[in-house]
Amino acid sequence: MAKKSKKDFEFKPFESKTKTAKHLRITNNMLESAAWKKLSCHAMVVYMYMKSKYNFNNENDISLTYAEGQKLMHKNTFTKAIDELIEYGFIKVIRQSWTSRECNIYGFSSMWQKYGTPEFKIDPRRKRDSTATKNKKARLKIAQ
Repeated sequence: MAKKSKKDFEFKPFESKTKTAKHLRITNNMLESAAWKKLSCHAMVVYMYMKSKYNFNNENDISLTYAEGQKLMHKNTFTKAIDELIEYGFIKVIRQSWTSRECNIYGFSSMWQKYGTPEFKIDPRRKRDSTATKNKKARLKIAQ
């Protein structure tokens, strides 16, 4: 078999407009996993955008803000997609900062490989108390 040249590994015309484009690695075993098959198409899109921010040094320092997410989909859909990725073990919360008005930091997780087994354990994202939010809105309405 002949040795492959550098040209053999360049992007094909249907893959990119430039020869130096970045690519995402999504393996076949991930695509065929039970966890991936449970994801909604919105969660898959969010995962791919998070993966596009990965530069081999920031595995646990990935941020995708709600402003960035709203360019992709409705904010409620974006929130559900993030929750799905956490629920099925693809990402984990490193820093949740909604109280300090900073962006959340996520990390990639390999827990998806254990989905459906007794070893599968995740830490769900903390959510705001909806009753407290409703009470705050009610107080603001009364004050007006």
